Amino acid sequence: MMRGGKWARRVREVGEAFLDVVRAEIAELAADLSRSGRALVRALALLGAAAAIAFWTIGLTLYFGVELLALVLPRWGAVGAVLALFVLATVVLLLLARRKLAAVEPPAATVRRHLDDHRRWWRERVAADDDSEEEK
Repeated sequence: MMRGGKWARRVREVGEAFLDVVRAEIAELAADLSRSGRALVRALALLGAAAAIAFWTIGLTLYFGVELLALVLPRWGAVGAVLALFVLATVVLLLLARRKLAAVEPPAATVRRHLDDHRRWWRERVAADDDSEEEK
């Protein structure tokens, strides 16, 4: 009779522990996905800015070519300086966007990492419970 009460208590503890773990895992997974989502949005914004600057760079390149061919006024020097500035800004934005995209963790990897942490926690928990049972 005593033994049945002990098993019922153990089953209840396991059920409560399982629900606690599921709640904690869902909360942590949501937080990780949120962080990855924010990093992705920032990276996409930088890529959008780089694309816009690249678009205008093409226009300035054409304008620069026209000025060089015309050689009417020394305005081409000013256009060349602006073009160099646009090219530099494009390169910097693309490098920043690439760094941000590298920091984005794919959702499948996030879920896999959480499941691995979950299994590790259960193994440690079960091993700790087995050790405490052997001491009794």
